[in-house]
Amino acid sequence: MLVVCTAAAAQTHDKPDVAAARLQASSTATQLDQARATLAQLKAEQRELEHSMQRIAKRARVDAQGREFSQSVIEQLHRLPRAEQLAGARAHNNAMLAEASDANLRVSDELAALADIDAAVAGRAGQASPEVAAAQRAVAEAQLLEQRRILLDVDTLQNQLIDALMASNAAADSLLQSSRSAHEELNRLLFWVPARPGREVLTELGPAVAWSVSPKNWHQALGVGLQEARRVPLLPTLAMACALTLFALRRRLKKRLQALAPARQARGAYRFAHAISALAVTAALALPGALLLWSGSMLLAAAPGSAPFALALSDALVSVSLLWVGLAAFAWLLCQGGVALAHFAWDEAAMQFVSRATRVFAMLFVPLMFVAALNGLDHSPFANRESLGRLAFVLAMAVVAGTYVRLFRRDALPMQRLRLLQPHSWLLKWHGAWLALLLAMPVGIALLALAGYFIAASYFFGRMTFTLTLVLGAMGLYGLIALWVHLQRARLAHAERQERALQSQQTTDAADAAVQAVQTPRIDIAALGEQTRSLLNLLITLLLLTGVWLIWRDAVPMLSVVSDFTLWHYEGSNVDGKAVSLPLTVGQLFLALLVAAVTALVMKNIGALLDIVLLQRLEMQADATYAVKVAAGYLIVAAGIVVAAGILGIQWSDVHWLVAALGVGLGFGLQEIVANFVSGLIVLAERPIRIGDVVTVGNVTGVVSRIRARATAVVDFENKEVIIPNKAFITEQVVNWTLSNQITRLLIPVGVAYGSDIAAVQRLMLAAVRDADEVLTEPPPTVFFVGFGDSALNFEIRAYVDAFDKRLKVQHEINVAIDRALGKAGIEIPFPQRDLHIRSGAWPPAGDDAAPAASS
Repeated sequence: MLVVCTAAAAQTHDKPDVAAARLQASSTATQLDQARATLAQLKAEQRELEHSMQRIAKRARVDAQGREFSQSVIEQLHRLPRAEQLAGARAHNNAMLAEASDANLRVSDELAALADIDAAVAGRAGQASPEVAAAQRAVAEAQLLEQRRILLDVDTLQNQLIDALMASNAAADSLLQSSRSAHEELNRLLFWVPARPGREVLTELGPAVAWSVSPKNWHQALGVGLQEARRVPLLPTLAMACALTLFALRRRLKKRLQALAPARQARGAYRFAHAISALAVTAALALPGALLLWSGSMLLAAAPGSAPFALALSDALVSVSLLWVGLAAFAWLLCQGGVALAHFAWDEAAMQFVSRATRVFAMLFVPLMFVAALNGLDHSPFANRESLGRLAFVLAMAVVAGTYVRLFRRDALPMQRLRLLQPHSWLLKWHGAWLALLLAMPVGIALLALAGYFIAASYFFGRMTFTLTLVLGAMGLYGLIALWVHLQRARLAHAERQERALQSQQTTDAADAAVQAVQTPRIDIAALGEQTRSLLNLLITLLLLTGVWLIWRDAVPMLSVVSDFTLWHYEGSNVDGKAVSLPLTVGQLFLALLVAAVTALVMKNIGALLDIVLLQRLEMQADATYAVKVAAGYLIVAAGIVVAAGILGIQWSDVHWLVAALGVGLGFGLQEIVANFVSGLIVLAERPIRIGDVVTVGNVTGVVSRIRARATAVVDFENKEVIIPNKAFITEQVVNWTLSNQITRLLIPVGVAYGSDIAAVQRLMLAAVRDADEVLTEPPPTVFFVGFGDSALNFEIRAYVDAFDKRLKVQHEINVAIDRALGKAGIEIPFPQRDLHIRSGAWPPAGDDAAPAASS
């Protein structure tokens, strides 16, 4: 009896282990069934989507015109799985996968503990009597065997569950990718398929308005948002907290924006960091409203497919939030004390006018775009899109066009201020062209919408909005960098003024020592500003082009109807001995023109770019850097021509006849042009002349100002600019007075009367020459008695100066000093020499210094 009771007690104690294993097996089997059902549903949706897309593609090939086709495509867009819903399902799967993985690890540990049944039974039997221990061993062994069998089943089920969950994730990813591809394809089909408005638009307008303002729809959307907020409270709570915090700090942020203005700073205390801080404050002031709208849209985005109004409202809130933050930031930039007025110093009257126009524009434009987005995006009824959505969208484009006219007509205040401040600006010269182009965008988009291409109109409007935002951002970036350059220039100028003031307070010797101590190359402020502006223009333009490409690259498939239009055919490379005819499309022509424009832009600014980025870091002479910049410009032009020709399909076989014709032309009239061009390349390579050199070519003497492909400009001493063909510098005799040395020699002949003391004359002349301030002591000046003239004893004075522009001044001083010295000594200058007085010699011939210097 005791044995039976003890065995029963042991069985009762150990039953929960088996029961827990059975419960775990049942739970795992249920989860496996759910995972398999989800997997089957995802695969079914994938098949249904593929079948629907095949059906629509077939209809598009047969009949892709009309309202019915557009409506069927839009309905398919509504049925597409949403990324938010698939992301939620995937997150649920990942949570189940993590739980199943942990449970499987625990089961593996339990199975490892039950691998040795005898040891496990011995552990449960304890120290009971032999009869009781035997009974306990039998019961324990049976329970442990049953538990291990169930755990093995659980392990198998868990492995199957893990595989099913992983397969579900893969199916969800595949469905999401297919949904995105289908969305792009459906939008592409809708892009150029017109749904022209008819009489039914007027009858559909009333129901569309009722749908938009229906209390039932708004109550349902509110319920969806609250339900999602309770399910995932983190995002809306954070967004609400941030928005309320910024609203509460609004007054303080305004004061901070005013305090950061340069006028509020002490003299010399304004820094570039003040402008950065002002931009951050501007963003904080513009963000709260858009942040609330965006958080609301995220809550509504997870609405089930049976709540189309909530999904349409979510899309509308996203669109309006982007417009809100852009317009709010622009308004705060232009406000009194804002970055544009206080930091960038833009014209105050013009900016205030723009600010008032922007406020009026926002009050009209934002509500119209909200109505258009609510009724015209993917989840609104088709009738709403064609009636109320189209009407609100066209009115919004009319507001945009009216605002452009108000801001940029010729008598508008911004244009008047521009005419006053920059009368020669290209904005004034090309006012009619760019204003017409600016107005063409909203007007053209409105016409597209009225013609039935509502999807295309919406797409172009979005890209136009992003492009205008990019342009405004580029203007702000330009102002920011220009402000930085201005502050750097002011800092350098202030440092130079302090240095000059410090030097003026020191003695002459200390000042000379200080000058020698700081004898380092100094950045020229004006040159720095010009080069930086040139580089800044290039940088901003390249950023704009990159940004425009990123904005419009998604439109390439949409615009394939236009870009793939064939202009003409040309013969391509031979395939199997036969020439292949290839089409030249509008897209290729546009790309070639874009390459040409970029090539011209880069060539124009390559000099400043190389100066700032590379050449200033290398120890190169100015003429070498000029040659590098010119050669780089030629290489860029050559590369641009090759790339553009390749895009247009122009090959060597197509232009060899042109080369042959040029060869014939060279024999008649073009040889001089080519000779000058090749001579220019030789001049840049060998550098016999450089920018700033003083040269004599024929009867022209002057300073080289620039070297071009065909000719070189020389500014003579009458400030006339003489254009000399480059061939003259190669084939004719050229005197370069400053090629390797700036030192030049003066040769001054002087005649005195017969009977004069030659030694005294030589001594007086040499003393007068040495007293001249600009005459070099090394090489020393010399005076020679060179011969007996008809009526005078002829002397020659040879003196050296360290710069060509000092020759005439020094020669004048020497002539005056010699005339005075000889007159005081009573040495007569013969009468025939009086008219010529003291004559200047010709340019010194080579080897004329061989005569020894006379002693004083």
